[in-house]
Amino acid sequence: MTKIIGSQILLDATTGMVKPTELPARASSTVASQAPPRPPLMDIVDLSDAARRTMGREQPTALSAERDQEIRRVGSAIPAMSDWASETSDYMGKAADAFRAAFGLSDSISITSVGAGTAMMDAVATSRGIAKPKLPSVLAEAGESEAGATAEDRKADTGFIGLSITDRQDPRFGQKLDVAFNRSTRIAPESMTLVRFDDPRNGGALAKLLSPNGGDDASMFAVTDGGAGQNARVAAAIRSVGMDDFATSALAIVKAVGRYLPGLAESGTGSQ
Repeated sequence: MTKIIGSQILLDATTGMVKPTELPARASSTVASQAPPRPPLMDIVDLSDAARRTMGREQPTALSAERDQEIRRVGSAIPAMSDWASETSDYMGKAADAFRAAFGLSDSISITSVGAGTAMMDAVATSRGIAKPKLPSVLAEAGESEAGATAEDRKADTGFIGLSITDRQDPRFGQKLDVAFNRSTRIAPESMTLVRFDDPRNGGALAKLLSPNGGDDASMFAVTDGGAGQNARVAAAIRSVGMDDFATSALAIVKAVGRYLPGLAESGTGSQ
């Protein structure tokens, strides 16, 4: 530390050392009359590991093999994800078109599906020659689901198919018809009957799979073994909001479940 007692101090540009000046220093009495010199200011900065490596004070630690593999996997997954999103969208559009064609539904009707309903849509698409895209291995390892139905969907007993008008230009915009079915119900297709309930709250256990936001104007139907009482076996519950005229289409869909999902044929809706 350099003790400065003069008013002019010059530094040597080459060495950084203090150069003596030719001017006489002030008398010590003058220095004594001044406030005692303050200790030099020192800032203490705690640098992060990354900062120290950047400044060259530490050598960077080599990436672990697992981390390096993860970086490579994510890097290769990004372009694959973009392609997969396009392929999935294309397939789902074609599957929906195939489903509409199979059951005589208009193009203005949008289709949603859950569980065995999605498995049924896959089966309808396959029956019409629409190939399901294969999930790239890099995305499968990252936990991405396959397009359309998953293994859980294909094993599910219950399924959901939703038909709705989503085109705002259509005067029937907002109308919908939801179908919840149980593929393991032992009812032969030719014995299935469409029954309308006076009380929309009826419909049995399957009605719980339907949206509760149907409103007061919703109609409730069921596909049964011909009975309308408490002892009737129910293969499907149907809730309609303005689409009562499509209830027969819903019946046709339920009757076809056993044909498109033969995995449970021995105990399913397609049993004879």
